Amino acid sequence: MPVFGVASLTNLSKCHPHLKTIANEAIKEMDFRVLDSTRGRDAQTRAYKTGKSKAKFGQSAHNYVPAIAFDLFPFPYDWNDRKAFKRLADIVMRIAKEKGIPLRWGGDWNMDGDKTTSDAWDMPHFELTPWRDWAKKSKLYEDG
Repeated sequence: MPVFGVASLTNLSKCHPHLKTIANEAIKEMDFRVLDSTRGRDAQTRAYKTGKSKAKFGQSAHNYVPAIAFDLFPFPYDWNDRKAFKRLADIVMRIAKEKGIPLRWGGDWNMDGDKTTSDAWDMPHFELTPWRDWAKKSKLYEDG
């Protein structure tokens, strides 16, 4: 059975308990990494300036603690393997539904934020939804 490495465990430790529950169940079915969870001001600004995020600090579900979003990367690690991202998303979303956890997947939206699977652009991203409601129960993560 796959297990999380140190980097994944560190990122997962910053997550909301609901996200931890989902990830700990999903790893039993498919190997993946937790690439990102909470992003502070410096990291979010870098992500925005390099085009990896369209959100400025405070406008992303990653900017809160506990993290109300995480990015998952399926094994084998290949950014172009959309089928692997979809398999992982199917597992993660099924577990969320079974546990009654409101979650949405970035692979279900295109650049305009519309629901679509054909123009999916943020396949690693999952967030509690509606994330702004969850943000009201969290605090901004100001550390870099």
